[in-house]
Amino acid sequence: MLVPLAALVSAAGLLLATAGPADAASTFTTQAPRISGAVQVGSKITAIFPTWKPMPTAKGYRWLRDGSTISGATKSTYTPTAQDRGHRLFLTIIGAKSGYSQATRTKDLGIVATGAAPKATIGPKLSGSATAGGTLTTTSGTWNTSGLSVRYQWLRNGSIVKDQTKRTYPVSSADYGATLASRVIVSKSGYADGSARSAVTGKIGRPAAAFSGNGVFAVGSKIKPGTYFSSNTRGCYWERLSGASGDFEDVIENDFGSGQRMIRVGNDDRYVSFSDCGSWYPIASAGPRLAKIPADGVYKVGQQVGPGSWRTSFTDGCYWETLSSASGSIDVVIANDYLDGRGSTTVDISSDVYAFSTSGCGTWSKVG
Repeated sequence: MLVPLAALVSAAGLLLATAGPADAASTFTTQAPRISGAVQVGSKITAIFPTWKPMPTAKGYRWLRDGSTISGATKSTYTPTAQDRGHRLFLTIIGAKSGYSQATRTKDLGIVATGAAPKATIGPKLSGSATAGGTLTTTSGTWNTSGLSVRYQWLRNGSIVKDQTKRTYPVSSADYGATLASRVIVSKSGYADGSARSAVTGKIGRPAAAFSGNGVFAVGSKIKPGTYFSSNTRGCYWERLSGASGDFEDVIENDFGSGQRMIRVGNDDRYVSFSDCGSWYPIASAGPRLAKIPADGVYKVGQQVGPGSWRTSFTDGCYWETLSSASGSIDVVIANDYLDGRGSTTVDISSDVYAFSTSGCGTWSKVG
């Protein structure tokens, strides 16, 4: 395809004396252009004008997508955009010289590949509390290109934690003994996704006890309203109290049992009393998720006991309850059963159950 000299001058921004009549013009001995650079989005390609005989005094360049001229692409360099990805790119060079017929050569550069993934110049960093009940926050990092969309993953011992896709991560009992890290994934149209990972935390441990010891304690500065669980005990007795007179009428609710216990301290409670309960921890740090319920106690559904069907065999009676709260009130018992003697039973625990209490039932195994 011959390009009129006027078009060449317009495209290349060059001025050249008009050649003589076509029948008097000489012709160039030409070669196809060469390039340097990768044919991919975001990578600058430089046209190399080869040796023609004679060498043109005016040179022009045109870049084409699938054979059609790309608007404004008339320089010796071109950087493919997202619009070019997956399309075939061509380079046409144009030469002109006084007394010679204008000549063109075109080279098929192939399909434009996806751009190289962005790279982090500064990786993401974590801040916050790396203990159960705490919250971690990740930065997005700094990248070698702009215009990025960002998404997040969280990794527990190197594996993706399902459904955790925000900048913040609530550290839970499921993370006990594990390490955590964030992964930031960046996207840009026409480019491969880039990713970078933060440094990993140390192994996640249980936070310090909220309170501990035997006696009567005022609700307020030390013991705040909320739900707590205790470490395993042989026999824990607690009371929620409206006063500290020692009268039975001061008792709002109470509970006695072995194994892990649970209490909800109410906003209107004035005192709580503990005997042989050990240390108490915020319910947010209850865990980890159990494959089996090994002993007597009250267990948080969702954090320690997964919803579903649980089955056990027992030798000397079994009592269980599903609870809507840990207040100790009879009103929070959703369902319960006592089976005498030796036998086995199955309980279906739904996701709206707050806690599951078991006594004398042996080891429960999840069966569905």
